[in-house]
Amino acid sequence: MKNEKSDAIKSKNANLAGGHLPLLLELIGILKFHPWLFVFAVIPNIFLAVINPVRGWLAKNVLNEISKGNTVFALSDLLPYGWIALGIFCGLGLLQLAEKVTNRMFDDRMLIELQRVWFIRCGNGCPGERVARSINDCENARKMFDLFQKEFWTAVVGLPAVFIWQMSLAPKWLPALFMAVIPPFLLALLFGRLIQRTSLRILQFVSAVGSAFASGDKSSLYMYQENFYRNRVRFELWKQCSEATAEFSRWLGVVLVLAISVTGIWQVIPAEVSAGEIGLFLVNLGLIAKPLLEITKVHNKIREGWPAVQRVFRPECGIDRAN
Repeated sequence: MKNEKSDAIKSKNANLAGGHLPLLLELIGILKFHPWLFVFAVIPNIFLAVINPVRGWLAKNVLNEISKGNTVFALSDLLPYGWIALGIFCGLGLLQLAEKVTNRMFDDRMLIELQRVWFIRCGNGCPGERVARSINDCENARKMFDLFQKEFWTAVVGLPAVFIWQMSLAPKWLPALFMAVIPPFLLALLFGRLIQRTSLRILQFVSAVGSAFASGDKSSLYMYQENFYRNRVRFELWKQCSEATAEFSRWLGVVLVLAISVTGIWQVIPAEVSAGEIGLFLVNLGLIAKPLLEITKVHNKIREGWPAVQRVFRPECGIDRAN
């Protein structure tokens, strides 16, 4: 047993020494089997990422224009606004419909391709464990494609769109905004290692449960199920802690900005500000924090899915068994 464990560790170290890049390239290489499906799945997500930062602003300004002063409108004057609103929301509805349908088509096709890769590479082993891994490992590895399909574009396109928008509104507040959101964002990323570790153990115990089912070993089955349950709870705890830190700790960043400015260490914000400027700062804070939260979720999803990618493409790398 000791020699087997030592061999597994050596195999794992050898795999890690090769770097993650070849494995990542193999994963991306699956996309070449369905390039047009990938394109059609990505396009709606890119458009939605660009539109979302200005959609709320556009609606607000149209309403302000209509309600300005004591102007009285005839119903015939309001009809063009109705057609504009109908066209906008019909267009957005069709775009979201296309996103949902193409996402489902893409997800299922990638799952099928990963199962085929696993079938070729899995070798001989317990039938119950192989079935469990063909379902669970491949589904977790499939989630990595969400990054190329949706989350990546939300971060790459959506975040610059928000920053450009903030620059056009109030560029002098950008240093304060960065100081308020960046420290919580970096803190949220620290949970990534814990997320990856518990994600691996969940996969291992699911495989062990399948093996125990196939062998009819009741005591091992119960033990692995309890271990799976505990690690599942830990995984959800670390994941939610990371996202909650990215989402809510920005208010601690606001306190930090105020403290630095009041003490004179660095005058990040003016000594006197109007209520309107404070309101604008808080609105901008929320707009910038949202894409950073999306990046946090992207990071967590990479941490969650990477052990499954290793187990599908490198079943010999020594991370197959539950401890």
